[in-house]
Amino acid sequence: MLPQKDVGYLIKNINDRLKVKADAELKQLNLTLSQSRVLAFLDSCGGQATQKEIENFLEVSHPTVVGIITRMEQNGHLHCWVDETDKRNKIVALTEQAKTLGEEMEQQILSNERRLLASLSEEETEKLKQMLLTIYNNLE
Repeated sequence: MLPQKDVGYLIKNINDRLKVKADAELKQLNLTLSQSRVLAFLDSCGGQATQKEIENFLEVSHPTVVGIITRMEQNGHLHCWVDETDKRNKIVALTEQAKTLGEEMEQQILSNERRLLASLSEEETEKLKQMLLTIYNNLE
């Protein structure tokens, strides 16, 4: 059992445990947690977005996103090209292989979310989401 600590400590430890579990599950799909977030983001954007939009979503630097996208393209998850209307933009799109992986990931996420919140009522879950969002917004 985790000793009673400050909120930041608890959030950090929860995040660490979630990351370890997610990485273990995603490794079976030949993905990292960051790569899975890119797939989920692209899926929410209709299957494609600019590299800059991915940077903004992940809140990471340009070189970090380039590395993630390059590995994903090499693994057959993404297809990339330069935007013909604006050569400064690189378009990143899901492949059919990635769309299939996305469906598997979504099922795993839902299963993990149910397990994570199993002991909370619907009202408690909604309140928790609201409080976490408030805490997140306080950090901006």
